This record gives sequence, structure tokens and C-alpha cells, in this order.
Amino acid sequence: MKFYEVTIILEDGQQERLERLAKRFKKINGWGEKEILQFVVNGFNGNTDAMLEFMERKAEQMEKPCKLA
Repeated sequence: MKFYEVTIILEDGQQERLERLAKRFKKINGWGEKEILQFVVNGFNGNTDAMLEFMERKAEQMEKPCKLA
């Protein structure tokens, strides 16, 4: 098993939602924004397969020779 650190980019509305959640979870179990996002990523384990499948398709597209018009 390997561990990776990634950057998650949120839009303004998403950031505001995360900040509100962090305030709630801070009272519940002491979690901040980073802990919430880590839990989300781990909680959607099937999502990891979907992300890898997406990148496999992207690699296949990029490996195809570019056809110029």
C-alpha cells in the first residue's frame, strides 16, 4: 500500500460548504477541512477505480496520433 498526497481544488461555493462542514465537525469530533476531505476520498473507494479508468482512457486518447486537418 502506498500513500499519496494530492491537491484538491475547490470552487468558491464548494469552499464555503467545506468551511461550514468543518465548523460542524470541529464540534462533533475535532475534524478540520483536511480531515473531512480525507474521509470523503477514503469513503468513496469505488471512486478511485473510476478515476483510474478515466486516466486510462485519457492516456489512450493522448497516445493516438494527432490527425491534422
